[in-house]
Amino acid sequence: LTITISDTRVSEGRHMVQVANSEKGFEFAEDSAPAPVAISQLAEAGEMTFEVALPPGTYAARVLHDVNGNGRMDSNFIGMPKEPWAFSNNAVGNRGPAKWQDAKFEVSGDTTMKIRLNH
Repeated sequence: LTITISDTRVSEGRHMVQVANSEKGFEFAEDSAPAPVAISQLAEAGEMTFEVALPPGTYAARVLHDVNGNGRMDSNFIGMPKEPWAFSNNAVGNRGPAKWQDAKFEVSGDTTMKIRLNH
């Protein structure tokens, strides 16, 4: 799987990419299974590419540009993200994160996913 993240505005902090192979793992509830793939890399302005070897299957990805490098998504007083974020298929949520059904994709052989950060 090749994931290209676009619209990174500053070369600060880290990109954190998590790829889940189940709805439960994608939702990241306290009791959910951890994501099978988690990558963290220093952020660079522009586009960045991540490559991950995965067996064929159904997956969904979430991306955070952790600008201040504190290891988590910062939010404002009503819970809205203060840092750039994105989901596979460029899915967006309705008053919350994107749903598995909107973000899931199939991996079979060489698969490419382009994800644009939301600011």
